Amino acid sequence: MRHEVAVKGGGRAELPAYGMGDAEHQVEKELRAAWPGARVRIVEVARTAPGERIVEEFAVRYRVSGVVEVDAESAAEARRAAMRALRERFGGTRYSRIVWDAG
Repeated sequence: MRHEVAVKGGGRAELPAYGMGDAEHQVEKELRAAWPGARVRIVEVARTAPGERIVEEFAVRYRVSGVVEVDAESAAEARRAAMRALRERFGGTRYSRIVWDAG
């Protein structure tokens, strides 16, 4: 049986960028590339090192949410399958440590 599981999560990524706007845009772009159709919200952008440089290091906190479609026999199995699919999707990326919540 096909299930749609609403999922939300959040995390923090550290990355080099040319400024705060670039860091924010880069995180949004990478998250949407990994999960097309997801809603991404940037919560906070902060420099991680003092001083100004052309390329600086930033820490970006974000929230991401969306719906994952899975085949499963029950709602509980669907939630587990959705979590598994997201871990596989984001594994090996700077977003592999997202803390997920399936509703």
